[in-house]
Formats: sequence, C-alpha cells, structure tokens
Amino acid sequence: MRYISLTILALISLVLPLAAQQQGLYIAPDARIQVGTGEIFSIYGNVTNDGAFGTNLNAIINFFGKTWNNGNGATLPDESASGVDGKGGLFRFSGNNPMYGNLGAQQLLGGYSVVGRIGATFPNFEVNNRLGILLSDLSDVKVRNNLNFANGHLFLNGWNLVVGDAKPGTITGYNENSFIVTGSTVAGGFLYRESVDASSGKIVFPIGTSIDTYAPAEIEYAGVAEDFRARVFDSVYQNAISGNVNKLDFTNKTWNVARVRNDHAEAKITLQHMDAEEGKDYMTFRSASYVSRYVNNSWDYLEQLETFPVAGNITTTNTLRNATMHVRTFKDGLNNNEYFTKASMIYGPYAPAAFIYFNAYRLSENFAQLEWSVARELNNDRYEIERRFDKDTGFIKAGEVRSKAPNGNITSRLDYTHADPNSYDGWTYYRIKAVSKNERVSYSQIKAVPPFLHIDVWPNPNMGQFQVQIRGEHTDMIMQVVNSLGQIVNQFEVKGEATVRVNNLSKGTYVLAFYDQKSNRLMRTHKVIVIDRR
Repeated sequence: MRYISLTILALISLVLPLAAQQQGLYIAPDARIQVGTGEIFSIYGNVTNDGAFGTNLNAIINFFGKTWNNGNGATLPDESASGVDGKGGLFRFSGNNPMYGNLGAQQLLGGYSVVGRIGATFPNFEVNNRLGILLSDLSDVKVRNNLNFANGHLFLNGWNLVVGDAKPGTITGYNENSFIVTGSTVAGGFLYRESVDASSGKIVFPIGTSIDTYAPAEIEYAGVAEDFRARVFDSVYQNAISGNVNKLDFTNKTWNVARVRNDHAEAKITLQHMDAEEGKDYMTFRSASYVSRYVNNSWDYLEQLETFPVAGNITTTNTLRNATMHVRTFKDGLNNNEYFTKASMIYGPYAPAAFIYFNAYRLSENFAQLEWSVARELNNDRYEIERRFDKDTGFIKAGEVRSKAPNGNITSRLDYTHADPNSYDGWTYYRIKAVSKNERVSYSQIKAVPPFLHIDVWPNPNMGQFQVQIRGEHTDMIMQVVNSLGQIVNQFEVKGEATVRVNNLSKGTYVLAFYDQKSNRLMRTHKVIVIDRR
C-alpha cells in the first residue's frame, strides 16, 4: 500500500474531480486540499493530515483505509470563510475496501482535545463499518454538524467524542446495532453534546457498554445553553463507582451524566436498557421499576412512579420490544456529575421490611425483650432474631417470628415483640433480620443489652442515708446519683459485685444510674426517694 503525497502551497485550493481516487494520502503542514461541492473522493489507503483537508457542501469523502491520523495542526474546514460555520462535506469511514478487501475495524486519531477545546473537527461523519471504528489513544474526536450511523459501532476506547459546535448538532441512524460504545468499566470516555438549552428539545446519547448492550440516554433541559456529556458502564455499585455490586434489584447498567454548572433548571432524563440486562428480582417487578439517582451516598427510591416503563423507542428504527425505557423529571435540576440506574420497587424500603423502630432491653434475669416496628412489608416471610454475646465474633440465629402481613405484603405499620431467653452475664448484641419469600434480606439496627443487675436499695424511702447492694455484674461500673433536675450529686466507682453506702442526701426523688465504665453505656436505673429527716 503506497502513499501519494500531495504538498500544496498554503492558501491554494485543489478542487478534486468527480470520483477522484487515492491509494493513500498525506497532507503536509501549511498545505490544503479542498473537495468541491457535490464531489466524491475515495481513499483506499491510510491518511495522515498535518495540514487542511477541506470539503464543500455535499462533498463525500469515502475512506476505506485502516487508519486516519489528524496531526496537532490539522484542520478540516468547510466552504465558509471561517471554515467551521458552513455545512461542509461528509467523511464516510467504510470497512469494505474495494481494492484490498475488508481491512477490519478502522482506527481514528481525531486530533481534538476536549480539555483544551482545540484541534481538528470533522464537519460531518458517517460510521459505515460493521466491525466498527476505534478511537486511537491520546486523542478525542469532534463532529461539528452531523454524526450518522449507517452500519457498525464507534468505540471510544477511553477517549471522548463531541457532537455539535456551539449547538448540539445531530446524530442519526442509531439503533440497537449501531451506536457509540463507551465501555463496560467505571472509567472511560464520554459522548458530549454542546450547548444544550430549552430550545434543543430531546437530545439523544446513543450509547452502550458493548456491541450487544445498547443503553441510550435522552435529555430535555429547560435551562440556558450548557454542554452535557454521558456514558454508561456495567454493574450497579453500592457507592455508584465502588462497593458491593447489586445483581438482583437493578438493571446491570449505571449511567454517568455530567455538565459544567450546577443550576436548578428542570431536566428530564430518559434511560433505556435491553431486557436481557435485568437482575432476577428487577425482572419480576419490572412493571413497578423506576430511574434511581445516586444522592446522599445511596441510591434513592420513589414512593410513587412518575411514569410507567414502556418499550424502548430511543432508536431511528422500530420500537424495541426487547428493551425498556424509563423517564424521570428532576424539577430542581441536575448537579455537575450525576449517576443514575434503574431499580425495582423491592429495592431500599421495598426490601422485605422497612424498619422504623427497634429496641432491646433486659426484661429479667433470664429474658431480654425485643420490640420492633416496620413501615411496610413486601413479599416478606419471617423475621430472624440474631444475637451475639460479647465473647463471640459473629451473630447467630436465636429465634424466629413469622410475618403478620397478609401474604407478606402490607403498606401500613406493624409492631412486633419477642422475648429471648438470655441469662448471659455479659453484654449481648441483637439485630432483626427480615427474610423475604425469595430469600432477600434487610436488617435493623444493632442494639446492646446489658447483663441483669440485682439492685437492692435499703431502706427506700429513706432519710438521706441508704445502701445499694449490686449483684450479677462482674465488670467495672459507675453509679451516679442524679436529682430531679438532672444534676449529678454524687458518683461512685463499683468493682463487680459490691455494696455502696450513700449519705447526706436532702429531701427529693433521685435516680441511681449505672454505666459500664469501659463503654460508658447505660445499664440500668433505679429510683430512690428521700423524705424529711427527723
């Protein structure tokens, strides 16, 4: 494959004849090629552009080569005086090379920098290679007017693609078989759309994580002109980009939508996924699923659906029956970096039970009392009592309470109690585990229960002098004497089982408060009454 080097003095245009053909092309710095209006120019070898490759209105550049490189000083001007304000021609990348056969995926070094907002920009671009176009390392790509998909995919390969120039531009021809692949991992390239505002209407981001997983997004924005960017990656992480992966309650997709500013202009987000990407429980409850936003360090939930999910129609072909689309409106606007996914109604408070209260305390020497309340239950089967003694390293199941909810489902409060046999002479930790019929779980908080303390106060009532006998505890404690105003009037250190004498209290009602000295946790209280001295 040989190159034909065209070195033409700067400011001199070469208008190429109809159906001109080149095996390969090099454009030197300060040289310029200009393809005339309506002309067709086919290139069968590689292109290196260090100068200016210009095209007039309706010109077509058929590129059949393997690699196209735009150098640092390259430009791709149109017919306008500025070189960027006109329509320009179409750069069509095609994989089926008439001279050399199918060369496979093509590579493109665009010569543009998203960060610096400088470099070569194509007026119009078409993907027409069933094996795709791969962005080369260390360079982004920008298309000023229209990006069209005729066949195949455009792989960002960790870099960025910009469509539009002081306007969103247009993307056409996209569908579940032809779109922009942003990659499956958390880090990767973005699709940018420039200057989106209230007049732009629906702006589509035809993206996916692989050639088989089309997952486009659509934005309607009511604010002033703003550049938006979007990408999508596989998995739904507990912390958006890190932590445990939830494979049950979500689709297997997370969308990252970002912009420059924060404002409160209303934004409507539409997300679409292929049904094959759904978690098992999500699939069961798909009809009651919604767009979930990562906010305040967790994925949020909706009490009521804004809209019901429908078959996917973010495509330029027919509605996709094997894809599902959701819409959510954010009336207070979007932040400059957002993460979205799709959740089923059994995520979050729609776990087996939504706990709103849990308490555990020492009922007697031989029992601990557990009390809990839930705001709702969904497909719930039972509650398992989990207990850990302070000498143990983990929780074990200590009891079970069946759900009171009809068929495990209720949307109003239910209260539960359970007395757990417990004569342990140290601290005990409890939590409640809700278990659904399909073995999903949710947990209450953890509560600590102290050992049983035998507290004997004699005499009681008294005239300001009494003794306190403490039995059943072998750790160090603090005993505080607290008056009716909440003031500590005396304090004693207690070493295990002991007898403490208290003197010189004036008339009133007092509370003896016993604290674990090591953890400062309250263990028990006891009321004492002091009457007039004789």
